[in-house]
Amino acid sequence: MENKQIIGILAHNHPGVLLRITSLISRRGFNIDSLTASPSGIEGYSRLTVRMSGDDAQVEQFINQLLKIVDVKKAEVLPEESSIAMELILIKVTSDTQNKNDIIALTSTYHASLVNLGEHSLTFRASGTPSQIDSLIAQLAPFGILEMARTGIASLANGDKILELD
Repeated sequence: MENKQIIGILAHNHPGVLLRITSLISRRGFNIDSLTASPSGIEGYSRLTVRMSGDDAQVEQFINQLLKIVDVKKAEVLPEESSIAMELILIKVTSDTQNKNDIIALTSTYHASLVNLGEHSLTFRASGTPSQIDSLIAQLAPFGILEMARTGIASLANGDKILELD
């Protein structure tokens, strides 16, 4: 069964590592929905989070291929039920004097913040789970989305479990 899975990766913070990972994704034809990279908290290592579509065999193959990259030191699935996954969106929608209050009321249910007020547009910032962000987009679509930018997923294990070097 094909589903969306989140993979946490620890890799050396060296030039070219991200290129080698994205080349692997491209060469092998993996279906990636999101890829984020940042410093990890472990000196000299970056933390990458990948959200991909695929069945369990495809995810396992992806992880095995990742681990063949010399600079990748750890890669594991972060199961949805035992991890926290969030992302950020900036979204600009068409607005006029008749619908401005409706849009602001709607976005407040998602805890979105109005960050810019244009003559004919409103720009909001929101964070939440990927499904919450998808829902916000669907709710705003009838008003007319002018543009949007999503950060990609950031995910950590729940509780005291951490992604660490062995």
